[in-house]
Amino acid sequence: MYTIVVANQKGGVGKSTVACNIAVAFALESYKVLLIDADTQESSIGFRAIREKDDIVAISIPKPTIHKDINGFTNYDIVIIDVGGRDSAVFRSAIMAASNGLLLIPTLPSVYDIWATEDTLRVLEEARTFSDIKAYILINQVIKANIVKEAENTLQDLAKQYNVDILNSQLFSRVVYRNSIKEGLGVIEMNDIKAKIEIENLVKELKEKLQNLSN
Repeated sequence: MYTIVVANQKGGVGKSTVACNIAVAFALESYKVLLIDADTQESSIGFRAIREKDDIVAISIPKPTIHKDINGFTNYDIVIIDVGGRDSAVFRSAIMAASNGLLLIPTLPSVYDIWATEDTLRVLEEARTFSDIKAYILINQVIKANIVKEAENTLQDLAKQYNVDILNSQLFSRVVYRNSIKEGLGVIEMNDIKAKIEIENLVKELKEKLQNLSN
């Protein structure tokens, strides 16, 4: 069983959208998927409630016991945790749970969002004093292919400082991400080929990272 924790203290970076799309993509590959919503807003729980297919199990754990509870879900192949965007005991517990797999940190390609992401990286740094946690930054909601150079440099500096990697995969800002969530679908199930390829590439890269943990 592997765990993917999707977290960033910065709001509005698309954590729940990323978590739900990853969950759907793994489920469509016949993985047994558990989606844990650790946010009191319960966006992922809401997504599962309107999803017609019964290929994803979703539960809510808005308590600082996630890193302990995770050990009881070994009957799943992939556990995806969507955690709220603020520093709390629950947030820190979810970060600790990433020691069973990896931490995925979505961020927008702007200097302000990247600066705000450092708060999450500081929590990660503290958590690493207790456990080895692999962490990766996902650039999300890209508006155009060329990210502002200043933002790119800032992100690379932070990644180096906190020993995290930046994924090659990127998700672009597309209406289909918003529309699919409202229908209980992943973009991989929609008719937007570009968005589908983005998610497929992301999941492929995540699978490679998880496979490396076993080697």
